[in-house]
Amino acid sequence: MKELDKIAKSTKKCREIKAEILRFGINQLEIEHLIKLLAFELEDREKMIAIIDCLENNKTGNILLPEE
Repeated sequence: MKELDKIAKSTKKCREIKAEILRFGINQLEIEHLIKLLAFELEDREKMIAIIDCLENNKTGNILLPEE
């Protein structure tokens, strides 16, 4: 149960950060730029490249889950 509480707190924190960002009144282009900047902070290089590639080339696909 402790792990579930940790996940719940982390999810709540992410939602609060998102709400704060949206209070700035940012547009779609700015949201995409922010996602790109955050992607550069990822430790997983493959995820970072996949997210940036998706944004820059308008590709769709599974960018967060590992391939099976």
